[in-house]
Amino acid sequence: MASVPIDPDRAKKNPLYIEPELVYYGSYKNDNPPIRLRIATGGAGQSGLMRALADKFIDDHVKETGCKPFAVAWIKSDTAGSFNNLASGTADLSITYHPAAEAIAMQQGFTDRSVYAWRDHFMLV
Repeated sequence: MASVPIDPDRAKKNPLYIEPELVYYGSYKNDNPPIRLRIATGGAGQSGLMRALADKFIDDHVKETGCKPFAVAWIKSDTAGSFNNLASGTADLSITYHPAAEAIAMQQGFTDRSVYAWRDHFMLV
């Protein structure tokens, strides 16, 4: 997680700035907390999984550590866009679904690890 709040006015002056698709606050929306984590992903955001994970993470982290409330931003993208967001510093982490592309990102040096969590492509029959 970013150690300092992301200054939205300063960030918007960056030519690479990307407006978050959504911002999640957990139970703290009325507190208007600063964004401290920007996650680039596509399907996990579109399906609502990002919201559920972010809201729970925020609430649990604040409760367990006593830190001040914070927000998590969803940077809407696909796998290639997510890696570009990491490389440009417009995202702090990405959720992707392409092991070969993840390996290339690690070889290119703009990410330092890849952790398997899930695959979100599925079919209801």
